[in-house]
Amino acid sequence: MILELILMAGVSFGQTANIKDIPTDVEGETTISISKGKKAGQLFEVTEGTAEVAGDSEIMVKAARTSWKKACDDWKKEIKEMNKDNQVLVLNCNSPKCAKNESSETTCVSNAAYRLKVKVN
Repeated sequence: MILELILMAGVSFGQTANIKDIPTDVEGETTISISKGKKAGQLFEVTEGTAEVAGDSEIMVKAARTSWKKACDDWKKEIKEMNKDNQVLVLNCNSPKCAKNESSETTCVSNAAYRLKVKVN
């Protein structure tokens, strides 16, 4: 009876996997992963994109640039407010391009870029 218990205990502890038991002659990659406990998922994801920032049309170029600067600051503030739970990594309005329209008013526009660290559920 005791001999049977010892043999059964040896059989249950004797089941192991060796790396040499994994076939590697198949096409593609072979990945070996060893983990213990609960698998931790990815908590954050980096998201990036662009937006157009435009100021109001003004008669003077200096006033148009000032208007664009205010629009840029408002855009940054809005992005920060909308992403309170996430982390803002980059907010960049880039350089504006100012052009006159048909009524001789100047409008400054730029392509802004953002990068956010967004929490994944």
